Amino acid sequence: MLRLALLATFCCLASAALTDSGCTNLGGACQDWRYYKCTAGYETGLCSGDSNRRCCLPCDLSCRTTDSNYDDSACENIDGTCMDNSNYCTGSYSSGYCGGPSDRQCCSANSGGGGIIGGGGSCDLVTYSSLNIKGYNNLKVEVHSGFVADMDTLNSYARQCDVTVWVTHAFREEGQNLGGTVVPPATTSNHLVGHAIDFNLDTPNGWCNGDCLYAGYNSNAECFIQKVLNTSGLRWGGYWSPSDPVHIDDGLNAYHYNEWEALYYDLQGNCVN
Repeated sequence: MLRLALLATFCCLASAALTDSGCTNLGGACQDWRYYKCTAGYETGLCSGDSNRRCCLPCDLSCRTTDSNYDDSACENIDGTCMDNSNYCTGSYSSGYCGGPSDRQCCSANSGGGGIIGGGGSCDLVTYSSLNIKGYNNLKVEVHSGFVADMDTLNSYARQCDVTVWVTHAFREEGQNLGGTVVPPATTSNHLVGHAIDFNLDTPNGWCNGDCLYAGYNSNAECFIQKVLNTSGLRWGGYWSPSDPVHIDDGLNAYHYNEWEALYYDLQGNCVN
């Protein structure tokens, strides 16, 4: 009996180690991001367990020494802490207060209220509605004006495939309680700049959620997904790892990061109350 118990314990430990391998292979460590600061920053989707277990990327002595030599006085003056903005923050992050790279920001409860300091311009979000794309549960579908043409393309595909696209998430405020998302939001999610939607489909063959979209057995849904896959400039999350079959975006964060970053500060600063 003791031998069986030991074997069971070993198997469980081995299984956990295997599922954390995406992180440990990078030299990182899986931990609860709510309780531990990670100097080099966290990466999602590499650890076993719930979404609060995230991969703390490795930071060598040179990394830690450089971090400690930045001028963080502006952040400290508002009782804040400078750290990589993938870390958990009980207040809100603000740019322009910390030394170092742009993703090293000030976490403080006194940074001026919700949103990111640096706004003052206009909010370039558009409320999108069409015959074949609608907001689920009365959701207001907000996207950046630069994503409207892609939404029109998706509406055309929905019409051709005889489906209705019910959008469950579009533009998101940083730190928003998402509830029901398939995977934890990426630190550079295209939702944060209004260049992505999450969705389900209503089809003549029934409702098609993430499992249905991934399986590909609904012919109308498959028609829609194949048109997306064949369109340059659009990405479907069903082929990602981990898979996110309810997601479509234009890859702005991957192909034009500087544009993504500028848009992030603009929209999060001017469109978030």
